[in-house]
Amino acid sequence: MMLLTILLLILTTLKDGMFHTEYETEVAASSQECNMVIDSMIYYLQTDPEILSEKFFGGLGKQGDTKKNAFYLIWKDSEYVPEKQYSKLILDVLVNEKPFRKDVVIESVVTDTMADTQRDIRVDIHYGGSILKEAYGTFHVIPTSDTTTKLGIDVHVKFGWFFRIFISRKVYSETIDWRLERFVQNLKLRAEGLVADDAYWSAVDKRPSL
Repeated sequence: MMLLTILLLILTTLKDGMFHTEYETEVAASSQECNMVIDSMIYYLQTDPEILSEKFFGGLGKQGDTKKNAFYLIWKDSEYVPEKQYSKLILDVLVNEKPFRKDVVIESVVTDTMADTQRDIRVDIHYGGSILKEAYGTFHVIPTSDTTTKLGIDVHVKFGWFFRIFISRKVYSETIDWRLERFVQNLKLRAEGLVADDAYWSAVDKRPSL
């Protein structure tokens, strides 16, 4: 059985325990400007995770709506060695706003390639614990004109047995879907010259729905 949900432009399917999320957005900036933003993010991933969080992960942490906090991560430290295509993250996992696992180490292979004018950054996660069974994804930068670019993600996540029971399609939608979309939006807005920090998203979230 496959469940299908469309949230704005984000598309997530669930089949055999694997969540598959796709999201694309058009950016009013050149691919060169978009790639500069991504290269800046990679630089801070290597040098200063605190600035990385401030600049690129605005609005992704704890939310006023408790449903969005049923499952989320706190980024504590990171390491990225592009020459070895190696990345390591250290995270705390929170469930219902309470610590569930501390200092979880997530290692991954990162492949950054160019095919003609399209940039693809693929991340294959290697983790031997009980939280994840399988996870991988690709981030795309696709020029659509001299002044516009399409940013997109294609993410696959299969949780371990405990989280497969806990994270239903509804919980995934409330805790992960919108964070993936917002992460791409953060990159889009920064390429367009805006700073999408916590204060920016707090103001956006307080606006009345149309």
